[in-house]
Amino acid sequence: MGPRPPHRAIEPGSRSCCCPSEPVAQVTLAPSETRAHEVDILLCAHHLRRSALALRSSGVAVYDQKGNLIEDPARVFGRDR
Repeated sequence: MGPRPPHRAIEPGSRSCCCPSEPVAQVTLAPSETRAHEVDILLCAHHLRRSALALRSSGVAVYDQKGNLIEDPARVFGRDR
């Protein structure tokens, strides 16, 4: 699989999918048997850290606020809690 192209940036004023906080990352869920297309989830820093283990194990793409692929998720995820 080749490098991923840049993703669209998070729109100013956007809110995270799971809380009213400002999103710091976009997680792209790939299509599956129950989902016909990719789905982007906007996550705040807290929920990004809390979801780190599940996100890493599922191999999803994680993008920063500007739409750049995060090459080193450990730097962003920090330690698992």
